[in-house]
Amino acid sequence: MKDKKKVAQDAYIAGYNRGRAVRDAGGKGSSVREVVWGGCTRRALSAGQEAEADRGAWVSGCLDGVSENAEHLPSGQVTKRTNDQDLLERFKAWLSDTDKPMTAHVNRLTLVELHRSDYDIELTTGYPSTGDDHSAATDLAQSFVTWWDGDDGDGTAWNVVVRGTDGEKLATNRL
Repeated sequence: MKDKKKVAQDAYIAGYNRGRAVRDAGGKGSSVREVVWGGCTRRALSAGQEAEADRGAWVSGCLDGVSENAEHLPSGQVTKRTNDQDLLERFKAWLSDTDKPMTAHVNRLTLVELHRSDYDIELTTGYPSTGDDHSAATDLAQSFVTWWDGDDGDGTAWNVVVRGTDGEKLATNRL
């Protein structure tokens, strides 16, 4: 099992290489899209296991790579996770008011800080990763997007990620 420093550094290097490839393929305009419009943060969701190990390190590497900055390997895990019970309760109250039956399936809401003030929101649910609950998870993600007003907390929330009982990613949606 790799230690957290090695995992973070591997994720950073993978993100850095992806950022360089984006810059090489799209020029300076691609750098603006990736840095200003959250491209690296969104791209991390589809980067597979190399990003999932430490999405914050992957995003940091991608941003450095696309900006042609020198590599700055992290000394430890970059991603910071904070449960937000208040935000969860407000979302669940809204779901209850809209008569959406998914209220009982949401167990936890986590703010996932990725890079400086960029973060994602993860909803942990009681949905299993196998079966027919993927459409329910997609509906839940869309409901969160509808509810989200974007001004909770400091920084920019880019995505909502719905996870199943085993932590598997079931659905994602942009905020």
